[in-house]
Amino acid sequence: MRMHPFSAVLFLASAVLVAQTSILPVVAPGLRIPNGSGSVPLALDSYAGKKELVPVHHSTVMVNNHTGSNLAGSLAASVFYKPKMTTELPGLHARTALHDARPTFYIHVDQDPDSSGDSAKSDTAVWALVQASVDKDRRIFAKIQFTQLTGHAKRADGLVDTDSETVAGGWIKITPKAALAPGEYAIAPIFKTPNTFSAVVFDFTLDAAAPNAVDSIAATP
Repeated sequence: MRMHPFSAVLFLASAVLVAQTSILPVVAPGLRIPNGSGSVPLALDSYAGKKELVPVHHSTVMVNNHTGSNLAGSLAASVFYKPKMTTELPGLHARTALHDARPTFYIHVDQDPDSSGDSAKSDTAVWALVQASVDKDRRIFAKIQFTQLTGHAKRADGLVDTDSETVAGGWIKITPKAALAPGEYAIAPIFKTPNTFSAVVFDFTLDAAAPNAVDSIAATP
């Protein structure tokens, strides 16, 4: 049987598409990570009793050096005072809302040919789930306090205990070990280099009563 050249091109294109799609993880019945995604983490959420994927969008963090309080502390000349800095986001709530207290997150990472192949255990950073503390009109994600005598810093990130595994297509799956309390969270890279932060975090609100995300991806029959 001969195939028309144009038909052969269509067949080849379809075969490539099937091959690319086949390596994308299936996260729930009828719900696969869509082709071409990967620029933002995806959360497997539940809304109105149905599973869906929700893109978790990024926000640029601000670094607060707490100049006033640190200056006052240094002028007090107390060796027990610890200067601090924090990474923060303005506003009380993220624009992305999730509803399920046990969401699962999928993050695409580029494979490092010099590594062991396990991107979740990279020497530079690990992806983590972080809970924010809310203070007045902002959300605080990371806090560093410096000891005046030694200059050493102690960092607190509000890390949530999770399980992490590598799945098909270069994706990392992150699942909280326990149900999350309602509140403000973010998916963020945590760097092993001291006092190093990412300029962005992928923040979300966990609120069972929030409206559904307009860009959510529903399962297909």
